[in-house]
Amino acid sequence: MKRIIALISVLFFANTLTPQSLLWEISGKGLKTSYLYGTIHIQDKRVFQYDDIVEKKIMECDAYAMELLIDEIKREDIEKSMLMKKHTINGLLSEEDYALLDSTLKAKVGAGMLMLNKMKPFFIASQLMQADMSKDMEEALDIYFLNKAKKASKLIFGIEQLSDQIGAIDQISLDEQCKMLMDAIRDTLKEEQQFDDLLKAYLSGNLDTMLVLSSDTSLPEKFNKAFLIDRNKGMAKNIIKFCKKQKTFNAIGAAHLGGEKGVIVLIRKKGYSVKPIPFKFKE
Repeated sequence: MKRIIALISVLFFANTLTPQSLLWEISGKGLKTSYLYGTIHIQDKRVFQYDDIVEKKIMECDAYAMELLIDEIKREDIEKSMLMKKHTINGLLSEEDYALLDSTLKAKVGAGMLMLNKMKPFFIASQLMQADMSKDMEEALDIYFLNKAKKASKLIFGIEQLSDQIGAIDQISLDEQCKMLMDAIRDTLKEEQQFDDLLKAYLSGNLDTMLVLSSDTSLPEKFNKAFLIDRNKGMAKNIIKFCKKQKTFNAIGAAHLGGEKGVIVLIRKKGYSVKPIPFKFKE
């Protein structure tokens, strides 16, 4: 489950087909030379230990574009999208599973299911995942970049709409979401190891590995198509649009960068140059 959720917040061992980096330069065919960076929506201090060149490139640009710009979205629209219209969690789970979920939430989040009974299982799983993560920093990486860009008076853009992400999540039936949620609760050690592997790949800039980890074969094919492939097309299109108008630093989940259907290849297929800018994270 964490592999999937890491894709919103985001989201091994494949052969390295692409130069490996999280930072890329986009240029050519009339574009303003711009940048593409793979982020991960967590507060772990390790992902903030990037080389100075990353913030240098942000400051060089006229605009900052991120996957989903929260400033553009009404809070009530976010809350509405997270709720089930006709179902409740206690109506979808057995009494035993509901009790286990309730006790797990109380232990990790400090509150039980009373206020969350209408929430989609996917988002309950997200809350549990966030509770397990390190919170060394005040905000997640993409939000940190956003605030830096605001302070520097950059133009700010959202690459996607909320409906793009919610539509992909809704490709998973509620029963499938419940199964994923309970499997994650019952196998915490496995979930932790999977996320550790994902973070290790991220810090090494290994796009091929991140893509494999983020693709869950246990989920419906239509979900993986909607969450990765279809969204990649929209992201590539909007990134090109922004870069035609001004020099833009584009930050999207790192799992969207790599692969033959990833954003890097899609932008190249439109005739533009996308070159890696190698760097390493500091110890």
